[in-house]
Amino acid sequence: MKFTEQLPVKWEMALTDEQNMEQLKNKGDYFGYPVDAGLGCFCDLETQRIFREFDATFYKARPDSNIYDDFFAREFKKNAAEADNTNDIGDWLNFYVPEHKNMNVVMFHSGYGDGYYPCYWGLDSSNNICQLIVDFMIFDCGQ
Repeated sequence: MKFTEQLPVKWEMALTDEQNMEQLKNKGDYFGYPVDAGLGCFCDLETQRIFREFDATFYKARPDSNIYDDFFAREFKKNAAEADNTNDIGDWLNFYVPEHKNMNVVMFHSGYGDGYYPCYWGLDSSNNICQLIVDFMIFDCGQ
């Protein structure tokens, strides 16, 4: 994800305030982006708040439903490369929250499903964050 037009000159693991690299004990350990149900997303904090309201409203109206199966699966299918192929469920969705057309959540199926995926900040020559990379481990780099 690009935040600026600057190019990164170095990368460092993206950490939360509660995380510290010294907590990692073994080579190859990392903190990461948590994924559940094999789906990931990106959005800003305000969109997250509005999306949670949309989600709560959905479940209030349909308490026994599943928002993915009963709503999002059809939306993902619209982005399937082979729409007639029942196995192609679509890999991504740029979802605009209803009644908030300027607020979108980019959703996607993640690399190998559930788990944690390492994240790295790209820093420009002034040491400012300019990019975020999430390694969804879809390529084997010989490790």
